[in-house]
Amino acid sequence: MENIEAITKEEEALQVINQACHCMDEDKDWKKKYQELFPDVKTVTTSKKVRDVTKKALMMVDDEAGATEQTNQLSDFTLPLMDKVQEALMMVDAIWMKKAIWMKVDLRKKVEAGEVFGIQENQNDYNYSRLSLDNGRLLLHCLQNQPPPHVAITLPVSEIIKTLNPKSTITFLDMAWEGLTRGRVYIWVNEDTTEARQFVGLCTGQPGSSFLNTQLNRVWDKGGKEECVYGGNYNFNEELEHFLYDYQVGDVTFDSHSEKSGEFCISTNGGYESVGATIGQVESGLEVLKAAVQLNDITQVTVVDCGVVVPL
Repeated sequence: MENIEAITKEEEALQVINQACHCMDEDKDWKKKYQELFPDVKTVTTSKKVRDVTKKALMMVDDEAGATEQTNQLSDFTLPLMDKVQEALMMVDAIWMKKAIWMKVDLRKKVEAGEVFGIQENQNDYNYSRLSLDNGRLLLHCLQNQPPPHVAITLPVSEIIKTLNPKSTITFLDMAWEGLTRGRVYIWVNEDTTEARQFVGLCTGQPGSSFLNTQLNRVWDKGGKEECVYGGNYNFNEELEHFLYDYQVGDVTFDSHSEKSGEFCISTNGGYESVGATIGQVESGLEVLKAAVQLNDITQVTVVDCGVVVPL
């Protein structure tokens, strides 16, 4: 407008008009380019939102480097989203893509340093679950009423749990006896049933109860073809009827007694008696259970840690 108002000669008017036409042509070219890149306007909106979330996360990570007295909660941000963020940023801005890669590496280092935790709010308090890496697997450990370090980053446990596949969830139980942790048993839960969901819940501690610090209950048919190990939070005052099934070694069953308790049974040799529903199979660590069976008293074996594998 200032250029138009300052016009005093015809040639100046023509010059301003030419500049305006040039700007309009450039605007059309840019619109065409954006339409080629983002044929759906929703894609542009989504990319902008992704960049805004990433900026916010980066700012929070930068603030955390100053060591505050409070934890940083990434309420809109979960680890499985990282690859999606990185992919979207490649289309939007190369500089932000580099920052996303930096953030992914930085968060990985923080997980390795034990500075990333899941958080769940209870009625009057918070419970926290540690995240760690085991041979490239991201583990969410059982919720406990123990505060994390002051510099920790926290992620909502409910959001992390949403990334699990109900029909293919890998859980873990760490077994210890005689004061030493003897090994980790990975269990692939391959059923989406009430019993399977409760088993996973008792591994994460979300229901309020868990397998943490529970003992193995008993061994059935020790040394025989039906040998199996029973464990979990179990009410021994309740008499249960047993039925014989032809299960394979490593099969896992679970019998639910309430929303917060139940007993699992793992075959260590072949077929066995069980009242529970089959929920999965031991993926690795069966040798830990076989070693436990050789003890004189199986009840001295304690589950000292448990949790789930978070898909990356």
